[in-house]
Amino acid sequence: MSLNNEHGLNLMKNIFQQFITGCNGLKHSIYRVALVVSVGIFNSAQASNSVDKSWDFKVYLDGDEIGFHNFSVVHKETHQEIYSSARFDVKFLFFNAYSYEHDNVEHWRGQCLKSINAVTNDNGDRYNVSGQVDNDGFIVETLDNKSSYQPCIKTFAYWDPDFLKESRLLNSQTGEMVKVKSQFIGNETMTHMGKETEARRYRLTGENLQIDLWYSDDDQWLALESLTEGGRVVRYEIP
Repeated sequence: MSLNNEHGLNLMKNIFQQFITGCNGLKHSIYRVALVVSVGIFNSAQASNSVDKSWDFKVYLDGDEIGFHNFSVVHKETHQEIYSSARFDVKFLFFNAYSYEHDNVEHWRGQCLKSINAVTNDNGDRYNVSGQVDNDGFIVETLDNKSSYQPCIKTFAYWDPDFLKESRLLNSQTGEMVKVKSQFIGNETMTHMGKETEARRYRLTGENLQIDLWYSDDDQWLALESLTEGGRVVRYEIP
């Protein structure tokens, strides 16, 4: 994958923002420490639990592989724990022109998010989002802001198609609530893990956001695809 000018790099940043949606520059040096600590928390916590469901997606840009995005769900007696980890690298000649890292741990009870701890390195721009239910609201803190939302909110929980019923979702990179709409596109036959599979296709839209999602008849998440403003395609597939 090659990018031949500064405009191309800016376009790449817009592409990846469509999955985690949005980005505000946070340059504080303390974030570097938070990133290392949180990644360690993610890896050790996931390793110590028995994973009930997992999705290991390869990520492609216009058909070229650029990285991975993995998701795991662990069921506890009183809640669910969700782990996700993404790494993207876009090459230019022999150099890494763009890189992206995102790690996220979420605790859910029923259909409501109870806590979140997310760290992101967007090509050198660093972000930290933490939040939890407190009294009658959900409190979200970033490195430079603190917000309060209604007590029962959802993130972009692609693994659970029920999230498509929501009109507002929490952006795990910025800590902001994003207005969204979803629609059922239709039934399709697609290739999943080398086999022809019947799937339901949905489209999630918002400001500068268009994401298509495929689910099986038993609600298993199969694939994700996003069309950018520049006409480029980012796709998640399980090989």
